Amino acid sequence: METAAFALITLVFLATVWMFGYYFRQQTKEFVTNEQKKTLLEIQKISESETRKVVTPIQLQAYERLVLFLERMKPDNLVLRCYQPDMNTRLLRDVMIQNIRDEYEHNLSQQLYVSSQAWVYIKNAKEEIINILNSLVPKDDEQLTPTQYAGMLFEKMQTQNNQIELAQEYLKNEIQERFK
Repeated sequence: METAAFALITLVFLATVWMFGYYFRQQTKEFVTNEQKKTLLEIQKISESETRKVVTPIQLQAYERLVLFLERMKPDNLVLRCYQPDMNTRLLRDVMIQNIRDEYEHNLSQQLYVSSQAWVYIKNAKEEIINILNSLVPKDDEQLTPTQYAGMLFEKMQTQNNQIELAQEYLKNEIQERFK
């Protein structure tokens, strides 16, 4: 009987140890899993914070560059930058269009940092000014000096919706919303 009682006590003891061990393993596993999740969240927060520290200045620079591009496309700035005294009207127009296209290509990568709608405004402004420049070109039989051509360009830009100004306004609003 003593052996049976001893065996029973041993079995109860082993079962109890096994249950406590199982319970503590589960608790330890749950604790480790929670700690891993906390650590991953902290790393993610740090990573996002570091990313913002790098990306935010780049985004601001993109907005600055695009506003500058729009400003450089304005007819008064464009004519002053492109006109040379020995140019005829067609050459002035061609140089201005090429200047716009070159600057646009130079700024293509900036679309990564602005909204799709902002980029649409930029493209519309570029296309509008190129279309206006082309529409004002005189026929072969007409004589138009570059000064007259520039005057017509200024006049045309004042009489219609100016996509350049719309794009600038959109960029300003977007940046204010983004960086509140």
